[in-house]
Amino acid sequence: MKRRLVPALAVAYYVLMAVAVTYPGYAPFSRIRPFVLGLPFALFWQLLWISGAVLVLTGVFFWEKHRQELDSQPGGQPTPPANAADE
Repeated sequence: MKRRLVPALAVAYYVLMAVAVTYPGYAPFSRIRPFVLGLPFALFWQLLWISGAVLVLTGVFFWEKHRQELDSQPGGQPTPPANAADE
């Protein structure tokens, strides 16, 4: 359960992002004013989601790296094979 929680949250974020930056999720935010940090709001909205995607992907990378380090330790739980027929 814990092994699948972080990837599932990442997938949920990317699905939400896909809705938020395309029609109809983008429609309420597709305006020029107000300006945020000197950018039109519509551009800021896109950059906000892209920046979040970078952070989510970085977090998944470090979580996966930490998980592999734990699996390689003597007391760690081994990762099950991708296919049971490979054993």
